[in-house]
Amino acid sequence: MKSDKTIGIILILFSVFMYLHARTFPNVMYGTFGAGFFPKILFAMLAVCGIVLAVGQYVQERKAKKKGKAPEKAQFTWAKVSCRFREILKDYNFVIIGFCMFFCYVILLDYLGYTIATLVFMPMLMWILGPRNLKAIPIILIISVGMTFFIYFGFLKLFHVFLPSGKLQF
Repeated sequence: MKSDKTIGIILILFSVFMYLHARTFPNVMYGTFGAGFFPKILFAMLAVCGIVLAVGQYVQERKAKKKGKAPEKAQFTWAKVSCRFREILKDYNFVIIGFCMFFCYVILLDYLGYTIATLVFMPMLMWILGPRNLKAIPIILIISVGMTFFIYFGFLKLFHVFLPSGKLQF
């Protein structure tokens, strides 16, 4: 897809910005890993994925040019833009929903804290992206609760990093 190069570049820029932001996280007093350790690893991996996506599209375009399949110069019309926009929404609707939900999750982290926000976010996202049948509900709940507490105690005991408790204390 032609948009792979654009998405790859956006991922790279986002990852670099967030990696630099993660460097400002405070260090811990007791331990080797600070609060920014895990986010820096994730954003570095996301940047590598963006590079692979952009370079892969670039290589495909170069191969197409060598074969003589030069891309046509399209006429600009608003109807084509509208049609293309609808296609992108249809093709990437789960990606868009996932990003919107993640954005809401990050905001909720500040108010509800890690445990409650994750226990709300994870099952919802798993239900939207996964199979929607009654058999999936217990699996979704078990995985959500298990991973939430596994990550919480992993950060607490292994990394000595306290996850957000939220402004609204329950």
